Amino acid sequence: MIVQLADIKKRLKENPEDEDILHLLKDLDYRKLKGHEIENLYRGLKKNDYNPDVNIAYLGNHTIEPLPRYVSVASVAQGLVTKEYVGTYNQHFQALLLPESDLFDFNPDIIFLSLTMRQLSPKIYASYLSLSDQERKEELDRVLKQFDDWINTAEAKTDANLIISNIPRPIYNQAGLADNMLSFGEREFYTELNSNLFRKYKKDSRVDIIDMDHVLSRTGRTGSLNQRMYHLAKMIWDESCLYEIAEEIIRHMRAIKGIAKKCLVLDLDNTLWGGVVGEEGVNGIKIGAGDPAGEAYQEFQHAIKTLKERGIILALCSKNNKEDVLEVFSRREDMPLCLDDFLVLEVNWDNKHENIKNIANKLHISTDSMVFIDDNPAECDLVRKMLPEVHTIQLPDDPAEYADLLRKLNLFEKSSITEEDRNKTQLYKQNAKRVKIKDAAANLEEYLESLGTIISIKKADHENIDRIHQLFSKTNQFNLTTIRYDQGNIIKFINDNSINISIVSARDNYGSMGIIGLYLVKTIEKKAVIDSFIMSCRAIGRGIETAIMNKIKKEYLIKGTLDKLEAQFIPTRKNTPARNYLSEQGFTRIHVNNNCEEMYCLDRKDTNLMPCPGINIEDQTWKETK
Repeated sequence: MIVQLADIKKRLKENPEDEDILHLLKDLDYRKLKGHEIENLYRGLKKNDYNPDVNIAYLGNHTIEPLPRYVSVASVAQGLVTKEYVGTYNQHFQALLLPESDLFDFNPDIIFLSLTMRQLSPKIYASYLSLSDQERKEELDRVLKQFDDWINTAEAKTDANLIISNIPRPIYNQAGLADNMLSFGEREFYTELNSNLFRKYKKDSRVDIIDMDHVLSRTGRTGSLNQRMYHLAKMIWDESCLYEIAEEIIRHMRAIKGIAKKCLVLDLDNTLWGGVVGEEGVNGIKIGAGDPAGEAYQEFQHAIKTLKERGIILALCSKNNKEDVLEVFSRREDMPLCLDDFLVLEVNWDNKHENIKNIANKLHISTDSMVFIDDNPAECDLVRKMLPEVHTIQLPDDPAEYADLLRKLNLFEKSSITEEDRNKTQLYKQNAKRVKIKDAAANLEEYLESLGTIISIKKADHENIDRIHQLFSKTNQFNLTTIRYDQGNIIKFINDNSINISIVSARDNYGSMGIIGLYLVKTIEKKAVIDSFIMSCRAIGRGIETAIMNKIKKEYLIKGTLDKLEAQFIPTRKNTPARNYLSEQGFTRIHVNNNCEEMYCLDRKDTNLMPCPGINIEDQTWKETK
């Protein structure tokens, strides 16, 4: 660790533009760094103008620094580059209201707001006992209104997502133990304040509330708040808690940007259970109540099961006899996980990095969306070497630490859990049945007809924001432009009558596929421009994409009054399946720029609907295109 940090410092000093520094920092345990080391690394990073993944602004009524430095270094250690704007002390409203504010030039993706009760309501902070119940309730309403006014202004003035810290309760109540007997005590005041904040903004997809009490409890609240530094520099946080606050902000940042990992790949022996099943037998492995290690493995499996219920795909990758493994799952009823919880099983004696690639291929996902967990350091090292894009985690020696290690990971964070997430495993299993039918069919047309596919296309509304955000942020293969719009952008599109953002749902004889695609069309003078066209990989190759384009052609050219329909294809490493889509739909390529970005056009006079056998559309106006 020390040698690695020294090497990074040296390379930053010698060549601050060295891109490899970012890769080195990805393996750095930033939690072991001291404050001055965080500062040095931060300064070194800022010497190079790395392209940021996230622009984040920090505003508050206390001194925010040095928190942004911790977030910056911790983000790079987790593969994200941030650029920060730090507002002037106690100018959080002015930053939004002044037309000449630098905040607007910065154009933040995220604004983090932290307010302290000392400034919001000095009499609540210092003189709670001198107030009547009515005055306390009036102050509660006034403080909530300050939050409301700021949030409403920020949403109106910017496109940013907002991360709002709530107000931690005082460590000691002014009335001491007697606070419990007050008709409206101090503890009740803060509980109601924070509960109101959570309730009010629970369904606002642009607002995330951080429970700062919960965050500070991880390091100990007494040592987290530094009274001396507040009086010296208006800094409320002790350095000891900045790692946890930074980690929490990054959790929200990853969820907002939609960069959650998709799949957790797990070893078996000494990972899901204690011992080696091939040596100790089904009854000899440690799992379940009555044994300290067995209970620890059981708790780890519960934590894994929770991830599956959040929409994370589970897969097994183990060097083992498959028969032994199947016997464990069939006979050990004390295991929270069952075989059906795993979508792919690669249980053999092949190299694990090859099996991980096989899992990715079977799931039609990229290896950079996978997390691999194993107890064996040699296996972990080999996977890191052969598949550096896979986030590989070596388990500690004590299985009692496994569950908390998994819970601390911020790699699977999502802003919400959609219906598609809850049914993720079932959706993949349904798709596997479709593949089987396809392999058995005499030809493609017979296969498509046998599916009985019905699609529904409708304008997006606010209830669909979370799923739309997932499609924009996570879909790579059939995505014409891979433009990553966030919730703020999506809300603007839905509210803008000049923009058509529509979602596509599908179902067939094997079940509902949920919302599988979207398109975003902007009307500019006498032409329509397809800004985005996205389809989930599980719906590709069934003619659905053709039916959707027929709908667009009909709306804008055949029945509409526009002269042209334009679209763009921006090639990436992953969207090859969409490369020929526009030409196959009758578009003509009219321009290719220096970045290989292709512009296509379809004239009204050249517009034809393409055949899409086996696809039925629920919209009554579409009966003739079946």
